[in-house]
Formats: sequence, structure tokens, C-alpha cells
Amino acid sequence: MTLYPKVRNIEKGHLVIKLMIFISFLTMLICSIVNVFTSTKYLWCLIVGIGIIYSWITVMYSLKRNINIGSNVMVQSIAISILVICIDFIMGYNGWAINYAIPIIIGIANITILVLTIVSVNKYYKYAIYQLIIFILSIIPMVVYIFSKDIITKPIFTIISSIVAVFTFVFSLILCGNSIAEELDRRLHM
Repeated sequence: MTLYPKVRNIEKGHLVIKLMIFISFLTMLICSIVNVFTSTKYLWCLIVGIGIIYSWITVMYSLKRNINIGSNVMVQSIAISILVICIDFIMGYNGWAINYAIPIIIGIANITILVLTIVSVNKYYKYAIYQLIIFILSIIPMVVYIFSKDIITKPIFTIISSIVAVFTFVFSLILCGNSIAEELDRRLHM
């Protein structure tokens, strides 16, 4: 029985990362070659490349120590939103990313932060800044719809997502308004 924590082998970790980078590039190269010789309608190899980049963002961000879960929710929401927009454009832009996917992603992010806020008793402040950032990002699609109805052509999910964002933000303010104000003052010197 040892009293000390097991020390990770750093060289072995670096070797694994180098191997995974090589496999990622090899996968992208093979997919590009197959795409060029089999299909000219879509550059689906770009979707594979974007998926690989997203995977690396997720892995590298998740491996960091002491990451706030709210931060992870925020980064994942932004990364997935960029991923679906890129896929939509690669596939010829049908608007499904803007009309459906992003509002759903935003709604899920807001609900996730609300659940984290409710569950973390006496530590509401940990998620305050992320709640605020996600709320601001959640309102952007509604503002885009109000000022330009050509971009968002099917607004039902955008409207639902904005309602969820306002509800979760107001509920968080009611639940822990003082803690949020203190955290914003501490971090942003407001």
C-alpha cells in the first residue's frame, strides 16, 4: 500500500499524443484522397477534418486540471456551434445549423448551467460569469432574427431558445443574485 499518488509517465503521455496527432493527420489525408477520387459533389473530407479539430479541442481542454464545468459547457457550446455551421456550409448551406442546431445547442447550454447552479449548493458564484456569457450568446440569434429575417428563416427554435435563456438567467438571478453580483464585481471590477 503506497501513501503517495501515482505519478503519470510524462514521456509516455507525449508519445501517445504524438501518435494520436499522426493518426489524425493520416485519417485526414486518407479521407481527402478518397473524397477526391470518389465524389465531387461535396468535400466531405472537410467535415472529417473539422470533426478531428473539434475532437482535439475537446480533448485538450478537458485534460487541463481544475477546469470549471461551466467553462467547459461554454467552450463546448461555442465549438459545437462552429462545427455545425461549418458542416452546413460544406453541405451547400441549407440553413439547418442556424435554424435548428444552434438554438438547440444554446437551449441545452442554458439548462445545463441552470442545473449546475441549482446542484452546487453554496457555490453559485462558480457559474455566474459563464451563465452571463452563455446568456449573451443566447440572445444573439434572436437579435439577428429581429434585424434580418433573411438569415433565420424558421425562427421557432430561436424563439424557444431565447425564452429558455431569459428564464434560466432570471431564475439564476432570483436564486443567487447577490452571489452573481459579488462574483461579477470580483472578476470584472464592476
